Amino acid sequence: MTIYTGKTEAAAIAAGVAALNTSRDQVITKVVATPRKGFLGIGKRDAMVDVTLKPVAKAMKQAKKAQPQPKPQVQPTPAPKAAVKAPVAHLQPAAPQPTVDPAKRRQQRQAAIDGVQDYLATIVEQLGIDATLDVENTAHRQIHLAFTTDKEGLLIGKHGRTINALQSLAQLYLNHHGAAHVDVVLDVAGYRERRTATLTRLAESTAREVVATGKPIYLDPMPSFERKQIHAVLAKNRYVSTYSAGKEPHRAVVIEPA
Repeated sequence: MTIYTGKTEAAAIAAGVAALNTSRDQVITKVVATPRKGFLGIGKRDAMVDVTLKPVAKAMKQAKKAQPQPKPQVQPTPAPKAAVKAPVAHLQPAAPQPTVDPAKRRQQRQAAIDGVQDYLATIVEQLGIDATLDVENTAHRQIHLAFTTDKEGLLIGKHGRTINALQSLAQLYLNHHGAAHVDVVLDVAGYRERRTATLTRLAESTAREVVATGKPIYLDPMPSFERKQIHAVLAKNRYVSTYSAGKEPHRAVVIEPA
């Protein structure tokens, strides 16, 4: 299955036809997801179409590739000139890479963690939300930040869009302030734990439906860290397989029979 995307179904089909280097009448198309405008840019989705060559066209293309190609004429080469030996350069040992002071690295990491808290607090204040932010957990490669507020629903947003957007901004901040190796998890009122349980149930119920129908199912687009949770839940399920399709921010998990 090869998925192509576009602003419209026609654009997605055109992209598939161009990628396959063929014509519209030589392909079979199947609309996987229709385009969606969303509201104020939220929930927007491109059209997703499965475009494959018709069996006859595919066979003709393969036969064309299998035809022997004419051999290029070989021009006589002139007699080689006497080789001139170049002086052998003495290789110098590579300069040792400068080592980063562990204390300086820890200081830089802590400065980035402190800075991202101020950065997020400023954004939330500009959104008109009264909230405090605390560091709940700090591991070597991950920090867990939690908001406390009376406006939990507003800070989480529909389907977690607001808290996910803030988490993406926080990760970008760390990446640009010397802490790219640190992953940030942003939470409010235990939302992440509830969302993980929801994704687990979604993955398992969808897998059962795929096995029962024998047909693949495309889940709604979700951020990369949530897609990883779906993949992890079904990694040991021998009856289905999973992969991601589409382009960000409309990339989605596909669950299909194994």
